[in-house]
Amino acid sequence: MEQELLFNRMKEIKDYYVKTAVKALNPDADLIWSDFEDAYKALSSMIHTPEEKEAYTKVMNELFKYLLHSLLVMIDGEDSLHEKLQLDLIDKGTGESMKGSGSLNEGFMNYLAEHEA
Repeated sequence: MEQELLFNRMKEIKDYYVKTAVKALNPDADLIWSDFEDAYKALSSMIHTPEEKEAYTKVMNELFKYLLHSLLVMIDGEDSLHEKLQLDLIDKGTGESMKGSGSLNEGFMNYLAEHEA
């Protein structure tokens, strides 16, 4: 149950930033939040058609998905950082590891496979 709550929130964050990146392509977008306003304006001048915007959406979704996955791989101890630092994600309410009976990174990818169109 706790993993599902975590994965759901991670998916919400991913989806929010994908939508934000796509909305930033609008020539009238308020980009006050961005350090790279000129880059978004350059992209918006190149990406016009629904097909181009869909391709950009897919690329952003994939990048954010694998960024989150990579962070979970690191927390699971399945990358080179594990040799120097062992991480865990603890539920402060229960004091238990969020890893449960399986790896977070695999659980997250399975969650996305079940909950994305």
